[in-house]
Amino acid sequence: MNPMNQSAVEEAIRRVETTPLRELVNVSVEDVQAQMDSLLNPELDSSSFYHRWETQQWAVSDLDFSQDVKDWANLPEPVQKQLRITMTLFFLGEQIVTDTLAPVLHAAPLEDERIFLATQIADEARHTVFFQRYFEEVHGHAGGIHSAMTELKPKTRAGYQRIFYEDLVNAIDKCRLDPKDVRAFVEAVVTYHLVIEGYLALGGQRTVLRILRRVGLLPGFVSGFTAVARDESRHIGFGVLALRRRVEADPEMGRVIARKVLDLLESAVSVVVGPDERLPFEHISEIPEPLRVDPLEAREFAIDSLLKRLRSAGLTEKACAEIGSTMFSLYDRLWDDYERNHDHQHPVRWYQQKSEAASASA
Repeated sequence: MNPMNQSAVEEAIRRVETTPLRELVNVSVEDVQAQMDSLLNPELDSSSFYHRWETQQWAVSDLDFSQDVKDWANLPEPVQKQLRITMTLFFLGEQIVTDTLAPVLHAAPLEDERIFLATQIADEARHTVFFQRYFEEVHGHAGGIHSAMTELKPKTRAGYQRIFYEDLVNAIDKCRLDPKDVRAFVEAVVTYHLVIEGYLALGGQRTVLRILRRVGLLPGFVSGFTAVARDESRHIGFGVLALRRRVEADPEMGRVIARKVLDLLESAVSVVVGPDERLPFEHISEIPEPLRVDPLEAREFAIDSLLKRLRSAGLTEKACAEIGSTMFSLYDRLWDDYERNHDHQHPVRWYQQKSEAASASA
């Protein structure tokens, strides 16, 4: 897709930031990406993110899932399974962040940062309720949030278990034990705002919203999930701002950020690739073309997106190059691991062969 010119970017930002909840179904993923990137502007401060929070409020109770119930019943089973896996990861992730973010708020060095983080906790709670309502009304999962958490948690991938229940918990404990430790605050923001939200959530949101917009299905979910993405754009933008401030005050924090990202990458990329989990189809041809995901394109977007945020936070080109190269290699290794674990070819090979054939004929 050709890049937007400046006037198109400004119009995309306006659409994302001002469109009412039920009309968000008509906002494109490309518009959301443009708006997210605009929040990397170094001239923005915490008050600008707080102002957006005030003007972009939405209510889960305003969403209508009646069409989603019909659409879900008509989706092919492999597509249902893949979407349910992704939705489950988001549901649990929102609940975990809601429950654990408070120590990071307490450790934030500046009052304006603490005020914004208070808004983020409210956002994460709303996102949890959104997924709880969706699972209950569309997937038929009754019993409320506690019941859903109890059933869904054991079904998560090994990488997900590591990054949320080990890496994240450890980062939060450091903030809780010593709220004045700036390094602990930086590592927590890297874990929350850059890796979990800026890599895992951002890539997952883009993939799901592109597919559902392409086929015109699940309009209630698309509206709500786009509102979630708009909320997350504020969180990620704030996280980059908080890290930039620490790097400007102490360049050593740039190295702390880089080391923490590198430490988290294997768990994070493992969540995306899922080498231990057999995909619910034998060959990519079983998935209707509009519902397919190109792993090569998704990898390119994920790496470019994370590096864009790291550069904005103040990391050197050398550090960014090392992180990008490490991510690229991890995808390759984990795709290989998938094939060894299941004695079955990963769908990425089909896309690689397709790309090689196109290059040969060019």
